Amino acid sequence: MEQFPISIGKRRQGSRAASVALNVILILLVLIIVFELTFFSRFKRFYVVGQSMYPTLTGADYTYNSVGERIIEAGGDYVYADTAATPQRGDIVVITTSNSGSLTTIIKRAIAFGGEKVELVDGALYIDGALIEEPYVSPENNQSERNTYPETLVPEGYVFVLGDNRDNSNDSRGDYGMIALSDIVGVVPEWSMNMRGFITPISTFFDFTLPSVFSGCN
Repeated sequence: MEQFPISIGKRRQGSRAASVALNVILILLVLIIVFELTFFSRFKRFYVVGQSMYPTLTGADYTYNSVGERIIEAGGDYVYADTAATPQRGDIVVITTSNSGSLTTIIKRAIAFGGEKVELVDGALYIDGALIEEPYVSPENNQSERNTYPETLVPEGYVFVLGDNRDNSNDSRGDYGMIALSDIVGVVPEWSMNMRGFITPISTFFDFTLPSVFSGCN
C-alpha cells in the first residue's frame, strides 16, 4: 500500500497561526466597538441647514412645498457636538430650545454669559464695554441695521448667542432671545471643524436619510 507522508508539525503551526490571526481580528473588532460606544455616548452628529453660520459653516439650502413642508437640499456640513464640554466665549454650540414657540435645534456661537453686558454698535461687538475682535465674522455679512443692539445684561444661567452671518441669522437678537445654559446640547470641538473636509463627504456618501437636522436659522 502506498504511503503518503504526513507532516503533523506543519499542520499544527498553520492551525496555530490561523488561531492567532483570528484572535487578533476579534480583539480589534472588540476595541472598535468599545471605541464607537464610548465616542457616540459623548459626541452627537448634526447636519447643518441654513446659512446663519456662513462662512464658518456651510448649511444646506431648503424650500417649502405647497403644504408648507420644508424640503432640504444637499450641501450642508456635518459636525459633531461634545455633550460633555462646558461652553466658553467664542465656541460654536448646538442648542435645543423652545424659546421661539416650538422645540427647535439651532447652531450658533456663544458670545456672552450671565452677568456680562453685551452690545452691538454697527456690527462691532462690545462686552462690558470692551471691544471684542471677531475674525470669524465677514464684513460683507455684517452690514444691516439689525447689527446694532442696545447694551443688555445677560441673566445668570443664560448665554447670548449670535450667528456668524450677522445679516441673516435669527439668534438672541430675535425670537430665540437669551438661551438657558441647560438648553445647550454640546460644543462643536476644534477637531470636528478641522475635519469637515473629511467628515462631510463621508457622511454624505453613507447617509441615505438625514441625521438630526438643524432647523432653518435664517
